[in-house]
Amino acid sequence: MADVREMRIFSAEQIVVPPDLPTILKDYSKEVIRSNPKDLIRFSREYFERMAAEHAHQQSLKKH
Repeated sequence: MADVREMRIFSAEQIVVPPDLPTILKDYSKEVIRSNPKDLIRFSREYFERMAAEHAHQQSLKKH
């Protein structure tokens, strides 16, 4: 793991937001609000595992 001193952010120009991140967070947030889970950590793990499986499936379809 990198030294924390090397990872400091001093300006907005240092922040690189992956293009898909806003959509992923928006979709996740909507699902949390809709579901109102009692165990948010478990719900989150299951949600992102499902999204990862769907993403992997979509990627495999693109290769064929």
